[in-house]
Amino acid sequence: GMVMYGFYFNWRHQGSFSGRGVSFALYCLFATAYACYAASWDFLMDWSVLKPHVQHRWLRQDILYSDHVYMYYFAIISNIFIRFIWVIYIPIRGPNAVLRTFIAAMLEMLRRWQWNFYRLENEHLGNVDQYRVTREVPLPYTIEDEAVHDEKDGDEEGVRSRFWRRKQSSSLDAARGSVDDVGRKVVDSQG
Repeated sequence: GMVMYGFYFNWRHQGSFSGRGVSFALYCLFATAYACYAASWDFLMDWSVLKPHVQHRWLRQDILYSDHVYMYYFAIISNIFIRFIWVIYIPIRGPNAVLRTFIAAMLEMLRRWQWNFYRLENEHLGNVDQYRVTREVPLPYTIEDEAVHDEKDGDEEGVRSRFWRRKQSSSLDAARGSVDDVGRKVVDSQG
C-alpha cells in the first residue's frame, strides 16, 4: 500500500495527470497488485468467504444474516470495485481531482462500513467455534438442589430451595474435615 501511494505521489507531482511515463506505469502496477492483495485478504482472512462447497455458494458455512444472503454477494462485488477505485484518477478529462477524491472517499467509507459487519460476524463465529464464548462462568462452589419443606417458613410442598457448598479440593480434605466460616473444625459424620 505504501509503495503504491509513493508511486501515486511521484506520478501526480511530476507535473499533471496527463503524464503517462514510467511512474504512471509503476503506479498502475502496484495499485493493481495492492487492490488484488487487499481484496483477497478481506475475503479469505477477514470475512472467511469464497468457500465453493457450502449451502450458499462462495460464502461460508455459517452466516448470521441468513435472511439477507444477497447482501453478502453485494458486499463481495462492491468490495472488489471499491478496492479498484484508484482508476478514478487515471482519466485526463472529467471531474477535477478534488471531486474525484471526494467520490473515492465516500465509496471507501461505504466499503469500510460493510466490511465491519462481515468482519465482526466472522470474529463472533470464530469465537463460538473455539469455545471462547460461553454462557456459564465456573463458580468456586457447587449449587445443589434439595427438597425442603419447612412449615415455619410457609414454603409450599414440593418447592425446592437451593444452597451452596464449597468444592472439596481432594478426598483427603473431606476425610479429615474442614474449618467452617467461624473457624470451628467441622468433622464429617462418617470420619
